Amino acid sequence: MARGLFPGTASGFVRRFAGLAGGYWSGRDHWSVRPLAVALLALTVGQVSVPVMMNLWSQRLFDALEQRAMDRLPVMAAAAGGILLFNIAVTVAHLWVKRRIQFGWRVWLTRRLVGDWVSGGRELALPSRPGDHDNPDGRIAEDVRVVTELAVDLGHSLTYCLLLLVSFAGILWRLSGVVQVGFGGVSLAVPGHLLLLALAFAAAGTTAALAVARPLVRAAERRQGLEADFRFGLARVRENAPIIARQQGEAVERGRLALLFGGVRRGWERQTGALARVMAFGASYSVLSAVFPILVVAPRYAAGAITLGVMMQTAQAFQQAVAALSWPIDNLATVAQWTASVERVLGLKEALDGITPLPPVKADASGFVSDGGNTARKR
Repeated sequence: MARGLFPGTASGFVRRFAGLAGGYWSGRDHWSVRPLAVALLALTVGQVSVPVMMNLWSQRLFDALEQRAMDRLPVMAAAAGGILLFNIAVTVAHLWVKRRIQFGWRVWLTRRLVGDWVSGGRELALPSRPGDHDNPDGRIAEDVRVVTELAVDLGHSLTYCLLLLVSFAGILWRLSGVVQVGFGGVSLAVPGHLLLLALAFAAAGTTAALAVARPLVRAAERRQGLEADFRFGLARVRENAPIIARQQGEAVERGRLALLFGGVRRGWERQTGALARVMAFGASYSVLSAVFPILVVAPRYAAGAITLGVMMQTAQAFQQAVAALSWPIDNLATVAQWTASVERVLGLKEALDGITPLPPVKADASGFVSDGGNTARKR
């Protein structure tokens, strides 16, 4: 059962996942995969540069409005247009590269699992093996897709947030200046107080979100298992349709499918309840993160220490830093879904690795093949 975001220890989970899917990055096609990864990183840097440019643009715009310098507006509009075009180009290119990597990874892992499953009689021996490896077809068709697509999505979003944090931490540190804090008759100079507040705000929010969303991981894992059971039940009816019709077992099969779908309903409702708690917290947190920095900076603007543009720039920089630090909150549901799928694929791979393949079938001169000496058949 999953605990926290990852089952067992995070390091152990990462090692198991790397053993499962890491070969894609070091295999024979690495010469084409790695340049795509480098391009994806470069385009992510380009994506981060857009909010940084917009932050500087916002500061100059609000300063111009405060000074009623309307002659600057055409220049500001042209600058906004340039940022817009740059953002479109980077976004489209990033999407293309990311999807190339995602599908290529899925192709590699699917071939690996199908090759392990449909070889050496493993497809016949698998159902009798103990462990969590039911519905191998569903795990290969659906869970492999989730594993590879979400791994790239999560890796990109985490890299984006780290770069965003570094960028706006520097801006916040510069805009904070040095604040004198009095305590017990002693005045202490505190640099970068806005950055410290952003870190504290995000840390408190992340801690609370993890406590609220802990049941979501288990709910997501359980629901995916129930969905797979239902798909397997439907596939069983399709494969055995002639026997079911001949024995007039439709009513029994309908009852069995109804029970399986009842499990799907319960899994859905349980996940909905967990998601509702996470969404309620996220909605509250997003409003607070927008209001809090303005309330913090407003006294300095009212005192004439900063301009309107600097106040808006500071508030936006605070929001961007908090958003970057809130990656765990924003991706709890996605991480839960990805973790559950990784565990299902790992369960199948580990079960297949534990099966000793049957020896290859040999043919004699007469054209008959033997499966170990017990039977013989025409090739």
